[in-house]
Amino acid sequence: MYEAWHAAVLATHDFLSESDFAEICIQVRQDYLPNRNFTVAVDDDDRVLGFMRLEGTEIDSLYVAPAFHRRGLGRRLVAEAAARIENLEVEVNTQNAQAVAFYAAMGFREISLLQADREGRPYPLLRMRRKVYHDLS
Repeated sequence: MYEAWHAAVLATHDFLSESDFAEICIQVRQDYLPNRNFTVAVDDDDRVLGFMRLEGTEIDSLYVAPAFHRRGLGRRLVAEAAARIENLEVEVNTQNAQAVAFYAAMGFREISLLQADREGRPYPLLRMRRKVYHDLS
């Protein structure tokens, strides 16, 4: 999974400083990936194409290997989450224009903005929510 995560971040997070990226890589490899449960998409050879983690009502992480961007895998993962959670939320780096556009296309709308990431680094986070509207007729 680390390889898919690493490739996805290299393709979409060009705003990260080199030192922050190195630090995040260590955290992801040593703590985050080994200690959490994920929904994982694999190919016929069991190679990881992408993965998602839900935490409560939030998509905690969603990464797709760059070779599979724009092929519907991210949409399928979000649809799976949305089938289980009505008002699904996500936080996305504002500088990650691809992710912001992806979530907007999936029906997510901005609800708040944090000026830094959860570790206090200078990477603003956009909190978005995807509301489900029920037909009352």
